[in-house]
Amino acid sequence: MSSERCSSRSTYSPPSLAQHETPSELLEHQQKRQRQQQQQQQQQQPRSDDPESPMKPKRRRRLPTTDDGPPKNQIFYFVDSNSSSREKRAHVMRHHVQEKRRQRKASNADSDSDRMSSQGVRYVPWQDQALEHEDHRLGAAQDGGINGFSSGSSSVFRAGYPPLKPSSHSLAHIQSTLPVYDIPRKESISSLPVGLSQEDLELADFWNTRLTYWSGQNKHMKDHIFRTAMGHPLTFQAVVLTYCARWKAQLYNLPEGFEVQRHVGQAARGVEEALAGIIPIHEDHLAMALTGMALQEERFGQKSIARAYIDRAVQILRSRAGSNNAVEVFLHYVRYIMTPPNPGFGIDSDGKQWLLTFLRGAEELMREHNTPAYLSVVPQRREAFQMDSPLFPLLSSGPRPSQVPIEARMYVVKDAPTQEITRTAALIYITAALWDVQDSPSKMRRFLSQAVIIAHEHALDRSQACETLVWLLLEERWDADLRDAERGWSTGELLKTHKQLRPDLQFQFTEILMSFLMMTPPIRGISMFAEELNS
Repeated sequence: MSSERCSSRSTYSPPSLAQHETPSELLEHQQKRQRQQQQQQQQQQPRSDDPESPMKPKRRRRLPTTDDGPPKNQIFYFVDSNSSSREKRAHVMRHHVQEKRRQRKASNADSDSDRMSSQGVRYVPWQDQALEHEDHRLGAAQDGGINGFSSGSSSVFRAGYPPLKPSSHSLAHIQSTLPVYDIPRKESISSLPVGLSQEDLELADFWNTRLTYWSGQNKHMKDHIFRTAMGHPLTFQAVVLTYCARWKAQLYNLPEGFEVQRHVGQAARGVEEALAGIIPIHEDHLAMALTGMALQEERFGQKSIARAYIDRAVQILRSRAGSNNAVEVFLHYVRYIMTPPNPGFGIDSDGKQWLLTFLRGAEELMREHNTPAYLSVVPQRREAFQMDSPLFPLLSSGPRPSQVPIEARMYVVKDAPTQEITRTAALIYITAALWDVQDSPSKMRRFLSQAVIIAHEHALDRSQACETLVWLLLEERWDADLRDAERGWSTGELLKTHKQLRPDLQFQFTEILMSFLMMTPPIRGISMFAEELNS
């Protein structure tokens, strides 16, 4: 019975041998049984890789975050501290939408490589020739020219430059390795209408970060010109690339080499072919390109060719209604700052009479407004042009210290007296506007209040950039009943007559206008001006 009980407790010792084991053998058997029990327990425990195991996998430890920098997927947009809250929000939202659009384009391109391999370039509506795939691969934007430009026949718009071979890679995409320069409002480089080479990107950067007047960079004006020029490749080359190529050569005292000849030649031929109907282009874009060519010829080339360009642009915009406001503002601005054929010498009798009539009209306005009854209803009439107003340092004769840092003054455009010309244009424009709204105290109040607000919002009381002031006036961001499209044209015509005066009479004319706006008698009145004008 005892042997049977031992056999039931141990399966490893035969009953016949249990009672004859030595102590050492018993110890050995005991150790063997312990090892077998441990193996059985290990086999019965659930495995960590068993799908039915109730044990939870260990969590990975999250890497500690530091405050050294923002997350990589977080994007910051830099805004102008002088902008209003509304402008800042609009600025951030605009770039947020652009970033989302760029990410969608990138994801679509990665998910459909076959489609990308068959489409080397974007489709553009003005491209009237079939594009061969092998001529438009990625990274082939070395020339940066405009597609579709042929040599054409010689004319005034050739500007005397030899024909250049058109680039077959002009509309190729820009490689992702190319740097993205600081173009206005951080616009995406993919939104440009043409593929740009490294040299062209540098020219675009010159426009946005270096080009400046003595009054400053006038960013509002430059950004509007840049964005409007992006509407068409011909416009972008004529307005931005050609101008900056010639300005860069002047800046470093270099001859107008291949880069200048390439841009000027291609832009001139493009304008010529657009006028001939060979290149399909909207009239607004064509007028913008003509104006850009006029500006660069006025500054760096032949003034006679500049006048031919600007006259053709005027014909296009004046022959129809509903033109693009941004294009029209650019045209007005370039017309204002252009130099007449013989400045300061010779003015006909009609021009003299026009100047005197304008001054007498301003004097009549001053007398009607300079009464207690009128000023009690429209106090803005006096306040808008006093010394504590944002308009005063812009419209007065100065002095205006330069806002450009000393280290950046090498980038100031040379031989461009834009400040005094645009100051005169602003005086003429504002006086004409006051004449237009003289019968309505409500319109007078609103116009003056809005003019002061615009100058303050753009910090013109600190920067004193007359160029930006006249640009804002031409934009006509007034109430609808205060706008007049003809005001910009008539201002330009009177300004052209004013440029024919001698420098001393030009100064006297502006001083009389400013005195009438401030409602103070001028030191030298209209009669003395008329005597010297007719002498």
